[in-house]
Amino acid sequence: MKRLLKPVVRKAFGLKAGQVFREIIRQETGLARQIGLALQDVVTDNFSQEERTVIERIEQRRSALGRMDDEIAFVDFGAGQSTEHRTQIEMQNGVVSKRRISSIAAVSKPPFWASILFKLVRRLEPQTIVELGTCVGISAAYQASAQKLNQRGKLFSLEGAESLATISRETLGGLGISNSEVVLGPFHQTLMPVLEEHAPIDFFFNDGHHDHDAVLEYFEKSLPFLAGDAVMVFDDISWSDGMRQAWKEIVADPRIRFSLDLRSIGVVVISAERGTKTHYRAALV
Repeated sequence: MKRLLKPVVRKAFGLKAGQVFREIIRQETGLARQIGLALQDVVTDNFSQEERTVIERIEQRRSALGRMDDEIAFVDFGAGQSTEHRTQIEMQNGVVSKRRISSIAAVSKPPFWASILFKLVRRLEPQTIVELGTCVGISAAYQASAQKLNQRGKLFSLEGAESLATISRETLGGLGISNSEVVLGPFHQTLMPVLEEHAPIDFFFNDGHHDHDAVLEYFEKSLPFLAGDAVMVFDDISWSDGMRQAWKEIVADPRIRFSLDLRSIGVVVISAERGTKTHYRAALV
């Protein structure tokens, strides 16, 4: 497996980011400390041979998807591009789009960020993961394969577009990741049934609806179904003004005990026990 880090990331670890991760490991306990250890694993390229083999197989699938020039139609229930201003009605009903599979696969989480998800799951050992936004199944494969290596847990990934759900199921099935399930339908219809049926949720990854109101809505809806101590990861927190504001509001929420801003993604720990809030920032890329 090729090193997952760009030179700029290695430099960041030696400077500000490295200091932040070491401080988290030194100062924090429980889930927060495990988050620090997971990040340190990634930036120091601390992967076992077994982990490298698993990741190589996922990356082979990513490469194969990147060579597929077939054009598919899909219904996008999200916010679209950061320059778009879709209405709530448009997002609820969905917008029909056509794109090549290769271009869709290109927006999947890059290996570095996907490996952060992988190591978070390895360190935190969540029994139940809920992911919003399957796309072609790459990030789901990273998370569920980490659970498989942990020998425990299952991932439920929600996807609004039928054509993408089909591709993601092929991704997961082809990799032999049986501890995963792709749930088809818009989030406002599928999220609550999944939460109700599979609670408590230990790990929640929101990568499917980059809209201020939607992010906060799904955050609030999920809270009653989380484990007593749980981790939530929010993707693209700097993607738009609305996403930046949503992240600020989540960090300020009194139910959040620990938060980490990596510029591209945000990680929080929700604890049933109120205590001192801690916030860290380490802009990796």
